Amino acid sequence: MPEAGSVLVVGSLNIDHVVVADKFPSPGETILGNSTHVGLGGKGSNQAVASALAGTPTTIIARVGSDPEGVRAREVLTGRGVDVSRVTVVEGEATGTAWITVAEQDNTIIVVSAANHSWPSGADPLGDARATVLLCQLEIPFDVVERAASTFDGLFVLNAAPAAQLADSLIARCDVLIVNEHEQAVVAGLPADTPVEEAHAELRRRGARAVVTTLGKAGAVITDSSGETTTIPAIPARTVVDTTGAGDAFAGVLAARLAVGDSLTDAARWGAAAGSLAVRSPGAQESYATYETLTSTVHPT
Repeated sequence: MPEAGSVLVVGSLNIDHVVVADKFPSPGETILGNSTHVGLGGKGSNQAVASALAGTPTTIIARVGSDPEGVRAREVLTGRGVDVSRVTVVEGEATGTAWITVAEQDNTIIVVSAANHSWPSGADPLGDARATVLLCQLEIPFDVVERAASTFDGLFVLNAAPAAQLADSLIARCDVLIVNEHEQAVVAGLPADTPVEEAHAELRRRGARAVVTTLGKAGAVITDSSGETTTIPAIPARTVVDTTGAGDAFAGVLAARLAVGDSLTDAARWGAAAGSLAVRSPGAQESYATYETLTSTVHPT
């Protein structure tokens, strides 16, 4: 197992309803699906599980509804090694849900936030929680992310997803900013066809210390705090069934490896392995790799 370090995730928690089909329906079209699946998701939950399975102690701060789904979500997270002692039940609210269609080696997702957007105004979401790395995303209110980042005294990693324009003050708080190609353009405020290196330069000009752009099967591009840019190749996936949650696997494992002292480049190699392994079956967390599987993938004998 890796050496000491810990990750604190502040983010969303959803129940995922997945339908697998041969193709995506056009507007107004009804098609037959092949299978359905209900599992645990949400970017915060996914990244916390990926981090915990990678062998790093991980705690999630999140909100769930006062419904059976909220109870089930906490039980599943606990079973996957995540500390849920800071998951709050919001009375009278429903647990967040996501409705996912998987087809043609891709997916579409609609999220109903529900309890994920029920946070007390003005309060510090971290309380007395401490960790080596704080990992956030954008499926919860921006002000919650901003408050968490402003009070945290460790390494702050932001996965700017779903894509959104961000205040310079939040970008400047990022020790590592993780985006995909679409998110990179939105966050940087640049055209979609802007080269990665130029987008990274703009985001670092606005204060981000390091930027990572994930490129799916093409790997990832990193510009570290020294300004050096490195391309991390993907590990080819033998079978691509569903890309849902692959980016979350990357982010969660990258945070886990930063927490135990890896360089950003080495952490991203572990993240790339996690993303490649996560596309093997429908859904997100069910296909996330353990520390042992990740180790044998990153360091094959």
